[in-house]
Parts: sequence; structure tokens; C-alpha cells
Amino acid sequence: MIYDLIVIGGGPAGYHAAELAGRAGMETLLAEKRHIGGVCLNEGCIPSKTLLYSAKLFHGAVSGEKFGITVE
Repeated sequence: MIYDLIVIGGGPAGYHAAELAGRAGMETLLAEKRHIGGVCLNEGCIPSKTLLYSAKLFHGAVSGEKFGITVE
């Protein structure tokens, strides 16, 4: 097969580039050796994931009053 564009790396920039090229009608190949989305989506961004988990725990604790659980 012949491609108009081959994008190497499926991280945020590569994925976006391949998507835009495809929408523009280009025959596009996205080559990624691991997981689409890159390190941040699949393995990294620990601080934001920790914050989201903490918010989920807080929401559960605050909502616990419905079940007879109070938090001070």
C-alpha cells in the first residue's frame, strides 16, 4: 500500500497529526510500538491521577451520610 503520510509515534502529537491528515483525505499510517496515547495517557501523569483519586475518595466520604457515615 502507498501512503501519503506515515506518522511515527502515537503520542498526543502523533495521534493528532494522523487524525488531521486522515480528515484531510490523506492515506495515513500511524506507527506506534507500544500504546496509542503515549506515556502520559497510559503510564504517566501521576500527580493528576492522584488528585483525581483523592477527589473521588472525598466525594465518597461526603456522600456517605446517605448511608449513615459521617466524616469530620
